[in-house]
Amino acid sequence: MLNELIELSSGFQSSVNISYDLKNDEKIQNFIPTTSSLELISNILMSVRPESTQRAKILTGAYGRGKSHIILVALSMLYRSGKKKIFTNLLNRMKDYDEDLYKIASNHLQSKTKLLPVIIGGSSSSLTQAFMNALQQALSSNNLEDIMPDTHFQAAENTILKWKETYPDTYKTFTERISSKIDVFLNELKAHNAKAYREFISVYPDLTAGSTFNPFVGFDVAEIYEQVSIALKDKGFDGLFVVYDEFGKYLESSISTATESDTKLLQDFAEKCNRSGKHQMHIMLICHKDISNYIDMNLPQDKVDGWRGISGRFEHINLHNNYCQMYEIISAVIEKNPVLWDKFCAQHDATFDNLGKRYSDNKLIHSDKDVAKNTIISCYPLHPSTTYILPRLSEKVAQNERTLFTFLSANHKNTLVEFIEKCDEDFALVTPDYLYDYFEAQFRKELNSTEIHKTYQLASNVLKKVKKGSLQSKIIKTIALIYIIEQFEKLPPTVDNIVDIFIDTVDDPKVITEALTDLVDNACIIYLKRSNNYLKLKESSGVDVKEQIKNKIEKLHITTTTKEILNKLAFDSYLYPVKYNDEHCITRYFEFKFVDCNEIKNGLYETTDPDANGVVQAVFFETPIEHAEFDVNSIKTASNRVVTIVPKNFVDIMSFAYEYEAVKQLKEECLEDEILSDEYDVYLEDLDIIVHNFTNSFTHPELDEVEYYHMGNKKKLYRKAQLSALLSEICEQTYPHTPIINNESINKNILPTVAVNSRTKLTTALLESDTIEENLGLTGTGQDVSIMRSTLMQTGIFTETDGGYALNLSPDDERIKNVLDIIMEFFRQTSVNGETSFSELYHTLTSPECSIGLKRGVVPIYIAVILNAVKKDIVIRYKDEEVKINSDLLNSINEKPAEYSTVMEDWDEDKSLYLQSLETTFSEFIVEREKSYNSFTYIVYAMNRWYMSLPRCAKEMTVYYDTNRKISKEYAKYINALKQPTNNTREFLIVQLPKIFKQDNATLAIADSIKSAKTAFESGKSRLTKKAIEETKRIFAGASSASLTSLLKDWYDTLKPETLQYQFPNNENAIISLISSVTNDETTFISRLAKAIVGLRLDDWNSANVEKFSTALSEFKKDVDDYNSENHDNDKKNKSSCTFTFVNDSGEETTRIIEKTEYSGRAKLLYNDISSAIEEMGQSISEQEKRQILIEILEGLCK
Repeated sequence: MLNELIELSSGFQSSVNISYDLKNDEKIQNFIPTTSSLELISNILMSVRPESTQRAKILTGAYGRGKSHIILVALSMLYRSGKKKIFTNLLNRMKDYDEDLYKIASNHLQSKTKLLPVIIGGSSSSLTQAFMNALQQALSSNNLEDIMPDTHFQAAENTILKWKETYPDTYKTFTERISSKIDVFLNELKAHNAKAYREFISVYPDLTAGSTFNPFVGFDVAEIYEQVSIALKDKGFDGLFVVYDEFGKYLESSISTATESDTKLLQDFAEKCNRSGKHQMHIMLICHKDISNYIDMNLPQDKVDGWRGISGRFEHINLHNNYCQMYEIISAVIEKNPVLWDKFCAQHDATFDNLGKRYSDNKLIHSDKDVAKNTIISCYPLHPSTTYILPRLSEKVAQNERTLFTFLSANHKNTLVEFIEKCDEDFALVTPDYLYDYFEAQFRKELNSTEIHKTYQLASNVLKKVKKGSLQSKIIKTIALIYIIEQFEKLPPTVDNIVDIFIDTVDDPKVITEALTDLVDNACIIYLKRSNNYLKLKESSGVDVKEQIKNKIEKLHITTTTKEILNKLAFDSYLYPVKYNDEHCITRYFEFKFVDCNEIKNGLYETTDPDANGVVQAVFFETPIEHAEFDVNSIKTASNRVVTIVPKNFVDIMSFAYEYEAVKQLKEECLEDEILSDEYDVYLEDLDIIVHNFTNSFTHPELDEVEYYHMGNKKKLYRKAQLSALLSEICEQTYPHTPIINNESINKNILPTVAVNSRTKLTTALLESDTIEENLGLTGTGQDVSIMRSTLMQTGIFTETDGGYALNLSPDDERIKNVLDIIMEFFRQTSVNGETSFSELYHTLTSPECSIGLKRGVVPIYIAVILNAVKKDIVIRYKDEEVKINSDLLNSINEKPAEYSTVMEDWDEDKSLYLQSLETTFSEFIVEREKSYNSFTYIVYAMNRWYMSLPRCAKEMTVYYDTNRKISKEYAKYINALKQPTNNTREFLIVQLPKIFKQDNATLAIADSIKSAKTAFESGKSRLTKKAIEETKRIFAGASSASLTSLLKDWYDTLKPETLQYQFPNNENAIISLISSVTNDETTFISRLAKAIVGLRLDDWNSANVEKFSTALSEFKKDVDDYNSENHDNDKKNKSSCTFTFVNDSGEETTRIIEKTEYSGRAKLLYNDISSAIEEMGQSISEQEKRQILIEILEGLCK
């Protein structure tokens, strides 16, 4: 029976409490020293030396590493010097480990050097109070209260005096509440009367809204400790040693709320300790991780700096994970009966030997067979995998109530103690599932978001599907533990490992494989990953997932190809020539894509990314036959920029690719079914690894799974860096003339909006300024200035001269000079070859075939540099329309160069004189700033302004108004051409205008014709005025040579009073009134008369209006003359007429005779509207007001 063979040491059951266990000899004697613990004790002992200046320390280590136990032993040595006997076991271990350490420890224990332990625990939010309470407790437990500074009594006295000065009402209430007079009470506090102090703290809450008196507020904690350390000298102590156990808990709860005084306390205390000299002060902060790991980056920067400052003042000590030493501790807990144990080992030597070999072969316990065997024997009955898992699991999830030690020695359910008591097997092993059962409560407490809890939750759900206590359940628990500790390199969850763990616990190994098969195939709650052969837990949804995947794959074979699936996988689709990019300050890349082996045979080459500088094509095969029959000699590509990769061995990637795509689509279709979605995730995760391992094999030569070919030649590549070097070599050969532009924000094809805006500022400065300013007028340190410096200054284009600044179109940099020469030559050739698309220029500058390979981001800048010199001779068109040359245009060209074309004018003397003449002719309409556009636009714009300034009578003049001679066809065509403003200014001036004037070329003669046409049309109004005057004189006087004024006045004098009083039916009265006021200013009069007769100002007349004017004026004169010649003596008695007499403000009378007429339909409507409006007013206005309104309207109509 195991309980007779093995006895478990009970000294490890309970966790260590440093404060309570300081004098616990059993805890000291049960301490199992490890290498790391001895190193820590050595560090502490060395700091006790008088010359030490490193007495502030932070101890970090995972939970269950025994930090508190080590510190307990170290403190006991410092506190209980002279009691060497209880440290015998420790000293013996020290002697084996380090002779010098043994001597130091022995000498210390024999000396009188003694330090007072001060233990701070818990997570008190007040550091001051925590430090002072701990100090008071330490002094009290050692009967040293008399050296405690008088903080309590003094604080009480100070509070009372503050009330007296600042809060008189509180002070008065206090004096009324205490049992003695205030002066007597204060004297008692000064005399340290405890009764008076107790009375004070009992009254204090009533006066302060229930708060508790804190005597430590306002005191310097470090100073008080220093005073105590000095006073301890007379008490037989050399100083004190402060241990803040569980300091991590304080940080977790209070790091964000800690005040500046709290951080200052720790900094000052550490400083005091390190400088304490012979009056020793030590401090040790104990936590699970470094202070920096507790700092929340959401903290204000001053607090972050404060905690970092604290961390910098402490020596950091970390307990390293030495699991071999943990195995020693485990073996020390599991004590064997010497007599029975030797017999047991001899009896089972073959089994132990077999275990030792197996677990040295897989290196789980140790690589040396004998060491592994001895460890397995010493840790028996733990299975080697359990021994491996236990310390790692404890480190991850252990808490006070459940640790490695409580599992080994506590008499609780699912512990080793229970296993031994219940075991009746001859050779029993504690397999990992026992650990799962014991620590299950801890798994349950883990935060839901942690991977540990997720694994536990999954295991719990899966365990419901199998029989409790069955081998299947043990396998599930073991797999869960393997995933929790995450030590896959040593202990992967493979079938072999699971079999190895349980093979010693069953009679027939087939039982294990059958159990696994059932879990994988039938229960569907374990998945065997094909990517690494790992077993993985999964929760079954009840859906036949495998059948669903099969059906989806069948459909995918109809709609998609292997190539399409592989090329849309989320892997890195680009490979970079790193060396080339670094040396040339540019980013070039090769597109990585999969191609079918048949495409290679057919010599096809394609890239789906137009900005890629080449392509790396990975060949895949869908059948083994395709791979076997593939001839590498068929890899021939005409392009230097193609690298072909061929796998050495066939991989059935087609089936994996289709399955991957099928599972991905199925998962997307069932997102609302969480369990089914998670089940698909298991498949997807596995397949993702498989397909990505396949794709990675092509770009990682070190895996030695593929062969590389370039231009039909096999390349020997062994590292990814060599593949990158090959791409760099290709780029060097392809782009020998690329200029170096050291600015990654502009030197690329696609720019963000910010960079485009910055470039626009630069090109605007180049295009709109004829004089070059310092920095092109750009100021500050923005991105626009940075781009200008890298593209123009550093390349030698922008230079400083004696007279200022200039653009140098022949810089020393041959590559950048070549770019400028190409752009200049492009424009110049258009003057010979005619209009040319910008796509030709962009092809030359950017395409790999032309050896430059400029990035499109910089092209507009260098075009603008050349345009600065030649833009006056340049015309740019967009869809056959000329466009203004500016920065926006260059941005548009950069986006779609094929849609824009240009031509450069080839000037000769005739053209120059022609344009100069036109500029003179239209000088008053020219805007100077428009001259910066080019040599054509500003003249056409000036012509358009001149045309718009002409009155309509001039624009529409088809004959000379005064002579009735027709305008020439050329003049008419010219003025008609100006009616439709054109953007094609160069074509208008150089081509269209010469054609209008029947010439082939632009000459000075054409300019003279245009000038004459301009003069002709400008005379239109004056000729029209002259014609109107002549027509008026003809109508009123026939052939008389008298002046217009004289003729009209004579005619007016012939009119009878009755005629002047008569209200004619149309506007005759207004015209008569106008004639009555005629002056010698014939031009002004005729303009007014023309408006009255025709209804249009002379400016708006055309040839038809002249005839209309003559006819209407003749009819007017006839109507008036006819009425004037008739006898109207009986008109006033005529019932068909009305006579009205109006008196103006000057008292002058005007009489009007109005004949009645028949109402038209509209007139009746107006009559009804007026009548209705008057009626609706009712009594709101008087009858007199109504009459007054009607009379004034009538008077206006009679003028």
